[in-house]
Amino acid sequence: MGATDPLSFGLDDQDEHEEVLLDDASPLDAAATAPAPSHGDDDPLSSLSSAAQAPAGSYRDVYHTQQQHQPLQEQSASPKTQQVAAASSVAGPPHHRAQASLTLENLEISADDSGFLRGGGGAGPSSRPAPVLQISVSDPVRRVGDSVIPGFTSTHTEYLVSASWDSPRRRVEVRRRFRDFVALADLLAVTQRGFFVFPRPDKNTLDQQLGKSDFVEVRRLELERYLRKLAAHPVVGQGEELRVFLEAEGSLGSSFQWQQLQPARGTLIEGISRLPRQLIGTDSSVPTTVEAQQNARNTSDLLRRFREIGERMRQEYKAPPVLQEQEVKLREKRAGVEEYAEKLAAASRRAELMVKEFEEMGAVMGDLGLSLVKLGRYEDEEGSKCGQYSDLGVGARAVATDAKRVGTAAVRQSRLARLANGQVMEALEPLHDELAMSPAVTAALRERETALLTLQSIEEDLERRRGAVVALEESGARRVGGDAAKARKVAAMQNDVSALEAALSAAQLEYERVKARNLQELERVRLERASEFARLARGFAEVDAMYGQRCQEIWRNVAADFGASTGPVEAVP
Repeated sequence: MGATDPLSFGLDDQDEHEEVLLDDASPLDAAATAPAPSHGDDDPLSSLSSAAQAPAGSYRDVYHTQQQHQPLQEQSASPKTQQVAAASSVAGPPHHRAQASLTLENLEISADDSGFLRGGGGAGPSSRPAPVLQISVSDPVRRVGDSVIPGFTSTHTEYLVSASWDSPRRRVEVRRRFRDFVALADLLAVTQRGFFVFPRPDKNTLDQQLGKSDFVEVRRLELERYLRKLAAHPVVGQGEELRVFLEAEGSLGSSFQWQQLQPARGTLIEGISRLPRQLIGTDSSVPTTVEAQQNARNTSDLLRRFREIGERMRQEYKAPPVLQEQEVKLREKRAGVEEYAEKLAAASRRAELMVKEFEEMGAVMGDLGLSLVKLGRYEDEEGSKCGQYSDLGVGARAVATDAKRVGTAAVRQSRLARLANGQVMEALEPLHDELAMSPAVTAALRERETALLTLQSIEEDLERRRGAVVALEESGARRVGGDAAKARKVAAMQNDVSALEAALSAAQLEYERVKARNLQELERVRLERASEFARLARGFAEVDAMYGQRCQEIWRNVAADFGASTGPVEAVP
């Protein structure tokens, strides 16, 4: 900013001051006539980054513009209007020339602190290794389609999902709606059972119905974060489910590749119609090998669900099963994860409170600085009226200089606080991600327990049927010539026993697979947590240290301008 700028002060103060323009109206009138703030601009520092890049001398331009247009306005005015204006200029009290209100958004200062914290703290994305798969969700578009009810229409929002790979270098773009993300999460819950898969965003139907203006933008950010977390997973990120979701053209539900990935699932209607036949014995109650490898809630076998619920209640209240040592440790791990999630929730709330209070502190500091700058401009204007070399003029200009100096330092600190606050929020991101991941960890560990419960339920059913076969064979052997009806029943039960043995083997393999995945994921999460929290601590410490150092430099220069000692500060023991 040049030497003629009335706001060129800070670290390099100038002795010369020029006349500046102030508001014509009083503070109360200006407050009454000020335009209402737009939505999302409640924070007075919301536009500081753009204000720092505003061209210099904007106030002088306003003054020259008024000077240039004043003769034209006087010529176009009627004689009566000119007489009234002349009379008011002679008889009326002196007042300040009109100018747009001075705000934090349009206040210009010579020093620029915007780049001081940029890239600092090691908390930015640059501190992490660049992901192989780059994913972005953008361009939400509202669509209108046919509703399930004839004669009505339904609306939904589609998002542009872009994915790019570095090796080989390629880029694809598809349109997906929120229902497609739900289908992806449901598919991963079945095919990637036992892995710690980042949970998808909630539907938030209430917020959508209330029509919140930022609902679509918040959901877009959440969906982008969800896909990036899936891509960062070492197994899920390389799976066919995510690849087809990102590459299948057109509607996801009509994609042949997507349909091939869908597992065989039963519906609740099928289970209700099947249950009476199972109870009377006309339909088999033995799970198939495919069903034995799935969670009971994903099948149409309601009888199996009831049996597993009964087995769980029996284990809880009557006879707890004898578990292997590794299973006992894993259940202790799950209890530890649930307790750890409570600690994370408390830490996350405290972190959000700290960020909010720090933001409010910066806003208050900015308001103080702006008030002092306005006071300095007022004193500068009054000093010009009293005379440049008069006692009142010299005193007013001295007060103006001091007020501007302190006010500018306060505004600089407020802008620096806003930048530091953004860096701190980025540094604390691993804490919130860990909290968001906790339900997925607990759910994956419970999946292993559910797989073990399925295994135990099939074992119990198998032992019961084996005992029934032995009892029927013994009762049939007592009759001379045997019993044909019992023989047929024994043969049918032996077939069920063979099917149960196959289902038991499949359930055993599924349990071992889910347990191995749990152990693998626990070790991976332990290593990633150590790395992420080290990055969090380093980033938070560096940003806080640089912010304090910069604020100290700003106020040291102000103190030196007032003649105070600027020696090194003694360390606190």
